[in-house]
Amino acid sequence: MLTFETTSIQGAAAILEKLTSLPFKKVAHQVATLDAQPSNENGGIMVMVTGALLVWNILILLITHYSQVDDSPAPMNYSQTFQLLPDGAGSYFVFNDVFRLVYGS
Repeated sequence: MLTFETTSIQGAAAILEKLTSLPFKKVAHQVATLDAQPSNENGGIMVMVTGALLVWNILILLITHYSQVDDSPAPMNYSQTFQLLPDGAGSYFVFNDVFRLVYGS
């Protein structure tokens, strides 16, 4: 399950559709902090990340009623917490993911 802002999406196909429908031409992450710890007896890992998204060619109306369309990156702070679980074949998959943009006050 992915919670993106106030919308919860479940299932790989629905999550992919949501992420590809976002109005960004290009996105880069600038990670500021990353913390991880064991989350259960089965080898799960809880991860929290904060940082900034750099987005190009964005056409979006934010809470601040600010819109921008150009080729310079527009940084937007974010917080993301997700849980990784082992898939039984030596890899992990994202079981839960909560993503929030952090707006200035």
